[in-house]
Amino acid sequence: MIDTKSIPLQFLVFSFNRGDFLKNCVDSILRCVPNCNVIIWDDNSDDAFTLSILDDLAKNCDIRQQAKYESGEGKLHGGLYKNMQSAIEAVSGNPLICTIQDDMQVVRPLLTDEVPQWHALYEENKFNGLLHPGFIKRLKEKITFVPKLNGYHINRLNRSAGAHYSDVFLTRKDVLLRANWHFSSNEADNEQQARKKLSQMVYMKNPFVAWLPGVPAWRGRKRTWAMRVAERKGNCGFYPFEIMDEASARQFCERPAKDIPLAESCLTLTDSSLPKPWFYSPLQHRVILRKLNKIELRLTRSS
Repeated sequence: MIDTKSIPLQFLVFSFNRGDFLKNCVDSILRCVPNCNVIIWDDNSDDAFTLSILDDLAKNCDIRQQAKYESGEGKLHGGLYKNMQSAIEAVSGNPLICTIQDDMQVVRPLLTDEVPQWHALYEENKFNGLLHPGFIKRLKEKITFVPKLNGYHINRLNRSAGAHYSDVFLTRKDVLLRANWHFSSNEADNEQQARKKLSQMVYMKNPFVAWLPGVPAWRGRKRTWAMRVAERKGNCGFYPFEIMDEASARQFCERPAKDIPLAESCLTLTDSSLPKPWFYSPLQHRVILRKLNKIELRLTRSS
């Protein structure tokens, strides 16, 4: 495994009211990337269980919270982007930065040569953008392997995000400083900013984090009636991944690039009760509930 004391790697974890998910996320980081720096940016969680988890995690992690946002701010995403801006600004030095959210986890140990290789991409001016460290959830677009970057370009230019920007990324602070980067309040606007200022995002050939499937969803710090119904119908819950041992991680990293790192193909859940295909939104394939959810959110935002 990598010793990050000599080559800095900093994780910025963004969380809100999901204590069990947050603990799993942080535990997976500390297990797979020992000696790394972990800072949790919590969006003012008010759930008693989550607060107890935060108190416990404070023994090994730095916990940060913003002042509560003003009325009208963060209607859909809470204080996520405000926290992301503050988190980047607070990073000292020029480490590799990995942003991750509480409904994700690290799924394999990092190998000795990986972090130096990522640093080299930036130091040798091969790349000036964001690396995507996550396993691909699903793929409908054209994907192209780029050998010199050891990753893939995915043609998502017709989507609102995912071509140049994702809320989950790995980069160095100097990349964002040179771009005069400032987070907008939604992913689509951040995508447009990245298209002007950064290189096309590279999806790592050997990702190391993954979204947990079947996760209950927050939108604007609350769940609509439609969302709660969809969660019950989909049996949403806590479905963490098994973590690869070092031998399995090395075998995964040595596979040919033509083997796309799709989550369902590469990863195993500790609880096999969630059937495939996995879903990542409770409203996926639920047309009526999705429409009702949008109506309730619209009414909430206008009130």
